[in-house]
Amino acid sequence: MRNTMLDRSAKSSVDNALNWTGWVYLILGFGFLFMPIFALVLFSFETSRLPTLPWTGWTLSWYNALWADGRLIVALKHSLIVSPIAATVATIVGFLAAYALNRFDFLGKKLLSILMVVPVLIPPLIMGVAFLGLLSRVNLQGTLLSVVLTHGVILIPTAIALITIRLAQMPKDLEQAAWNLGATEWQALLKVVIPWSVPGIAGAWLLAFTFSFDEFIIAWFVSGFQPTLPVAIYSFMAFNLDPSLNAIGTIIFAISVLMLIGVEVILMPIVFDK
Repeated sequence: MRNTMLDRSAKSSVDNALNWTGWVYLILGFGFLFMPIFALVLFSFETSRLPTLPWTGWTLSWYNALWADGRLIVALKHSLIVSPIAATVATIVGFLAAYALNRFDFLGKKLLSILMVVPVLIPPLIMGVAFLGLLSRVNLQGTLLSVVLTHGVILIPTAIALITIRLAQMPKDLEQAAWNLGATEWQALLKVVIPWSVPGIAGAWLLAFTFSFDEFIIAWFVSGFQPTLPVAIYSFMAFNLDPSLNAIGTIIFAISVLMLIGVEVILMPIVFDK
């Protein structure tokens, strides 16, 4: 009996040690991941031009300089125009393709599934050169429309993958039951399939928006004199290293956090209602 109690006590001590080790590892891991973001936000308010310690004082001058310069703000506006449109186009096409691949059997289905993934497998540098050559022939290079079109193409496979996962979870009898109750194929699609797919559609749109917002190589080739934010930051850093970069990074981080909160607020009632 005594040996049993000792064994339980030793096992409990080991479990507690493992729990504490796991928590410490988790805290250190997240701290390592978030430390650069914390430093970015913190030094965007420092008076010194260089990120130094000890702290030299608080200021908003770098945000004022960012607004007065205007180049990065304009580029941010370009990105906020391009990314939502490209994400929406990719999500719509991705949903239609995912629904067709999940719902129908047709000749060339496997070949089409493979071709949908090709843009992901080709290196972005090759895609950028190819897009530049193609768009130059139709006089679309150097515009925001060219960035929207190219980003839409490379984001479609991601949207298809996420939405296909969600559609694969839907019972096949659900759509057939709607038909048996008198719904047309379009009504079943609008009232059954799309509501079921909302989490996948929202996730695909959010991921597509993030990829488009951060994408640099292809945008650098096709954007011309209307650069997106990553291209403008690269050009800005090529000539000077200014704390305004910390300010624009903080603004982008705030936008990302607000977007994630908004998506959670929208999706949580939908997910829990189901």
